[in-house]
Amino acid sequence: MNNVCLCVGNYAKTPYYVKISDISLYSIEELCYYFMDKVYLLDDSIVSAELVRWIKLECGLTELAEELEIFVRKRMSAASFVTTILERTNMYDESTIKRIEQILKEQANLSSTDRYRKQAEYLYKQGRYRQALIIYSELLDYLPKRDNLARAQLYYNIATIYAMDFAYNKAADFYYESYRLYPDRQARLAYILACRRSMSDYIYGSFKRENPDWEEDFREIEEQCARVEERWHTSKEKAMLSELFTYRDQGQTEEYYQMAGALLRQLKRDYKHQTQV
Repeated sequence: MNNVCLCVGNYAKTPYYVKISDISLYSIEELCYYFMDKVYLLDDSIVSAELVRWIKLECGLTELAEELEIFVRKRMSAASFVTTILERTNMYDESTIKRIEQILKEQANLSSTDRYRKQAEYLYKQGRYRQALIIYSELLDYLPKRDNLARAQLYYNIATIYAMDFAYNKAADFYYESYRLYPDRQARLAYILACRRSMSDYIYGSFKRENPDWEEDFREIEEQCARVEERWHTSKEKAMLSELFTYRDQGQTEEYYQMAGALLRQLKRDYKHQTQV
């Protein structure tokens, strides 16, 4: 049986919104849990007057807030700020708090580029691709020109986001840049696939003839496309679209519009999740 934690402070009427994670927090305990769960995203920007005001006005923790105001004025580290909040809420034992403090101190030694890259990777894994794309694109201006591997990885990630948006022309350009800087087979296959999706059959045929050394890769891409096509025909999404078109063709307008509306609402939610800043 889990231990029971005695909560402190009030349940906030107005939540504290964490932009990078797209999450709203309603209590000091939720804030502490966020610190524990997303510790690798935290940096000195968390030491903010806005957060201290929220702790004071919404959570009703005046004494803690007054202590934290000093941290903000003196621009103290995220490690000190976060561990003070964790200690005052008594949610975690001393060894756990020490571990979090150590992680934050180590992160403080990372370059701004490395921290920025971690944020982009987090956004990408959360499915918030457009925000990740913004950071990846900005990172290209900071990475040294001679760091071919790091720049190739960024180009590859940017290309993948464009490909997921069906912008295959742009994806092909960025996959090629990735392959040019660091010629590995995965980047080459991704480049070929983006070209396959963006080119007409005639132009793609010319592309294949211009690269005879890639014959095995071209064959693998065709096999991949065939497998994807087969999975599509047996997928629930294909079945759903078939049902939708059946409603339309049979004149069942009420069912058609209900189903189409549900699909559109889901697409809007997905889009909002990807673009919300």
